[in-house]
Amino acid sequence: MKKIIGILCIVLLIGCAKTKPSNNIDVTYLLFATPLEEHPVWLEAKKGFFAACEQENYQCAWIGPKTIDIDEMNDTIQTGILQKADAIITQGVIDENLIKEAQEKQIPVILVDSDMPNSKRTAYFGKDFHNQAELFLQDIEQKVGKDEKLYIAIQVAEESFQIAQDQINQLEEVFQNHDGGFEIVSVTSSKSDQVRAKREWTSIFTEHPNINIALNFAGESVIACYEIAANMDVRDQMLIYGVDDMDDTMQLLLENKIDGTVATSFYSYGFDTVMFYKDYASKSQNQKKGIIPAHIQMVTPENAEEYLNEKSNK
Repeated sequence: MKKIIGILCIVLLIGCAKTKPSNNIDVTYLLFATPLEEHPVWLEAKKGFFAACEQENYQCAWIGPKTIDIDEMNDTIQTGILQKADAIITQGVIDENLIKEAQEKQIPVILVDSDMPNSKRTAYFGKDFHNQAELFLQDIEQKVGKDEKLYIAIQVAEESFQIAQDQINQLEEVFQNHDGGFEIVSVTSSKSDQVRAKREWTSIFTEHPNINIALNFAGESVIACYEIAANMDVRDQMLIYGVDDMDDTMQLLLENKIDGTVATSFYSYGFDTVMFYKDYASKSQNQKKGIIPAHIQMVTPENAEEYLNEKSNK
């Protein structure tokens, strides 16, 4: 009963969000089933999504939970399938059967940020996590050398997500090349919640006083990590890294309070996926799956201002 009610609610929400009119076959309707409706990095994707939709005169909907809730994402996608969306864009954390169901109804599913390579997805836009790990190791070795053993604490949004496991697996593979060796002493989940992130980092720094590398694979976690490390007076004993280019993260870099972040354009996740759909829909032979690597770079206190200037001029 709860799930039925949830689906009905989403149908109503989509009904208010410019759904594809049943009496107008010329209207193109795209659904972005976002994992987090109000998270800063996903709001960048929203800007790109609606900018592209406006440019192409598509009708589009942006729907997702306020906190991590895969069931709600699945319900949103199920509704999109029932509404016969022309394409669905989402993060690759959903029920794989929904991708198959969409494909059977000739609805392309485009994944961003996290892939499901064995699924029926049409395309994937996202980071190369091997490259990301190489950027982390390169910067770490520039700062501490190649001979110091690394004691690493990692915080992700949700440990059960494939994206978290993929990032950690690639990190382990790449860091095998570090001569001094490494040990991952802790992996925790922020659940994309600042309060939880701070609580987890407090426990980590208390239980593992030898940590010298703190890696945050959830956008908001690096802010919590710095604040707790500073409050506990352990900031200077470690390097602190994040991902993405949230405003608060970039401000910490400008103030030289964290050591780096691996940034990518979430705006492109919104804009480029719409343009990919346009190209995809215009071709007669359009069954090939696409993997489109996102551009990533290490942003540090030394190049943060340059990065922000380049971003503002795009």
